[in-house]
Amino acid sequence: MERKICLIGSFATDWIKYSDYEYKNDSEGNLYIKPKEDAVFSMYNPFNVAEDIIIDFLKVGDASRRYYKNKSQKDYEYVKKLVLLFVKKYGLLGLISASTYNQNILGDKEVLIIEKNYIDRKEKTMDSEAYIKLFTPFAESDDLRMRYYKNSIDLVKAEDSPKFYGKRPLVMDLIFSKFYTERLEWIMKFARMLSEHFSQLLVYRASADHLTEQVTILANTFKANKIGFTINQLDKTIISWDFDSLKTAIETIYAFAVTDENILLSRCEHCEDFYIALSNREKYCSPVCRNRSNVQKSRRRRSETEEQQEG
Repeated sequence: MERKICLIGSFATDWIKYSDYEYKNDSEGNLYIKPKEDAVFSMYNPFNVAEDIIIDFLKVGDASRRYYKNKSQKDYEYVKKLVLLFVKKYGLLGLISASTYNQNILGDKEVLIIEKNYIDRKEKTMDSEAYIKLFTPFAESDDLRMRYYKNSIDLVKAEDSPKFYGKRPLVMDLIFSKFYTERLEWIMKFARMLSEHFSQLLVYRASADHLTEQVTILANTFKANKIGFTINQLDKTIISWDFDSLKTAIETIYAFAVTDENILLSRCEHCEDFYIALSNREKYCSPVCRNRSNVQKSRRRRSETEEQQEG
C-alpha cells in the first residue's frame, strides 16, 4: 500500500513559487519574505506533493512552537531557516486572500476580515488600499496599478508574472506577483496552530477507546474558511475543489490526512519527526529509528537491572 493521502475529488490547483526568496524589513521593522529581484517563477500543483507539503509545514509549526515558548534567538534563527526553505519549495501562503471574506479584494472599497486570522488584525473591516499595502510594502506606485473599464477591472504589473484573465479572482494576479510579500510572524502563527492541533489530535487518538462522544479539536482555533467546490462530470461525477490560497490547500490536505482510513499522519516515537504510517502499530518513521529505540530500551532495562542488584 502506498503512503499517499487519499484526496477525494478533483484537486488541480495551480500555485506559484519563485526560484529564490529573501528577508527584508519594512520601514516599521516588520520582517517580510519576498521574492528576490532576479528570481523566476514556476507553477505547480500543491496536491501532487500533498504528503511532503504537510510534513514540511508541520516541521515549521513545531519550530515555531519552540520559539514562542522559549523566545531564544537560536530558535528564532532556526524557524527563519525552515520558513525560507518551505517558501522556496512551495511559495507564499496567499494570506491576503485567505484572511478576508471578500471573494476578490481588488476593486472593493473595504475588506471584511475573517475573525480568526493570522495577520494580527483585530478590526472587522479595513480600507482595501491599506489592506493591500500590508502585503506589498516594497512596491512603488508604478509597480502595481489598477485599470478600470466599464464593466471590469484589471491589475497592471510592471513585471512578467502569471495572469488569469477572469478564470480566477483577480487577487490571484497580485499574489502571483513578485511584489507580493508576507510577514514571517504570520506564517509562524499559522504553522504553530497546525502543529498544536496535531499534537492535541494525537492525545485524543491515543485515548480514543475512552471517548464517549465526538470531541472537536481546538474548536475555536482550527477553522478553515473560503474552501469551495463544484460538482463536475466527465466519465464520472466528482467533487472539484476550489482554492484561492496555499493556506486553504494546506488546511484541506491536513484534514484529509488526519481522517484517512488507510494511512495515519504520525510522529515517530524516537525522533519525533512526522511521517505517514500504514497502521497505528507502526511507531517509527524508519528502521533506523526503530533500531535506535530498541537499543535505548535495552540499555535502560540493563541499567535498571544493575541498580536493583546493587540495591
